[in-house]
Amino acid sequence: MRVWSRLEWQQQSRLLDERDRLRRLHAELRTAATSRRDYEPHDVTDDEAAIQADAIEGRLAATDEALNRIDSGSYGMCLVCGSRIAEERLEALPATALCRSCAS
Repeated sequence: MRVWSRLEWQQQSRLLDERDRLRRLHAELRTAATSRRDYEPHDVTDDEAAIQADAIEGRLAATDEALNRIDSGSYGMCLVCGSRIAEERLEALPATALCRSCAS
């Protein structure tokens, strides 16, 4: 059994909190868009809610992938070049899968 680093423990906690927050927000947006359609004709806010919900789905996927990388022991390694992602970058963007060089 692998021992997690301090950073992995901290980031797992942050990522789990973020995942819960995003799931709640996603559900609220989908519910709001759906309930408005029942009472009002289609309007721009329906489209905006759907676009926001889609963006949240992408962030949720990235968060889940980061949690999977923690579990597998590959968290903090760039998926493109394999180098270590700077701890400062991981603290700012806990779900990132790319080092600064590969992200730009």
